[in-house]
Amino acid sequence: MSEISEKQANSVVQLKEWVKGQPHLPQNLDEHLLLRFAHSCYYDMDKAKTTVETFFTVRNSCSDLLTNRDPNSHHMQKIMKVINIGQYELSDNTCLWLWQINDPGLDTYDYTLDAKLFFLTTDAFFMSDKHLYESDIVLMDVKDISLKFITKLNISVARKLAKYQEDAIPIRLKQVHVINAPSFIDKIYGVLKPFMRKEHTEMIHFHSPKSETLFKYIKKEDLPEDYGGLKPSLAELTEDSLEKVMNNREQLLDENLWRTKKNGTSADEGSFRKLAID
Repeated sequence: MSEISEKQANSVVQLKEWVKGQPHLPQNLDEHLLLRFAHSCYYDMDKAKTTVETFFTVRNSCSDLLTNRDPNSHHMQKIMKVINIGQYELSDNTCLWLWQINDPGLDTYDYTLDAKLFFLTTDAFFMSDKHLYESDIVLMDVKDISLKFITKLNISVARKLAKYQEDAIPIRLKQVHVINAPSFIDKIYGVLKPFMRKEHTEMIHFHSPKSETLFKYIKKEDLPEDYGGLKPSLAELTEDSLEKVMNNREQLLDENLWRTKKNGTSADEGSFRKLAID
């Protein structure tokens, strides 16, 4: 790891020692990944340990999302053509996570493949980006969404994805902004909301098309050029995100990556149910 503070180094040591006592967890975890968990929990070690457990348990329940995800495969290339996705740093040491459906009519869009792409690009980001951000903001552009989206939903995947994003992914999520939100967005949100905790739903802000309310939260100049900002375009950010995937392709194709050992209930759906998501 690059130079870190004594507090950060101690947190990594504590987590490494704790992992040694957890035989169902991988014993060769990258130190920076462990540091991410500690940082995301503001160095509360009990919370960090819980987050690590949840991270691996949820991933173990998501075999369909973490296997058969070669970025060169036909099905992954298909979803990559209709999703813009990426991350970059804002001026206040915040990481902005971007997602956009670029598929009018939703004829190509596949919800499960979209979730698979989310895991793939996020895993690649954690492998490539060593910076620790003070906070994280999600920006979702739903310009091409329609009520047809409801028919594309996979409820089981949505439930697991919500659990992973709320309780397992090692980031400091502060806000979620849904832009270009149509008048019927409440109907789609109503389907997804039951899977989310109140503290998470309170982070979500909806912004109608041509609205400038987003600028109350994010400076316009900090946005991609697609939205009148000074940052790279969504196409460029997506290209950068997919480049990270390709650079880490061999490791990402390992179907045991960041998953618990298949030993007892640690690796099955039963363990996942104990995390109170069903």
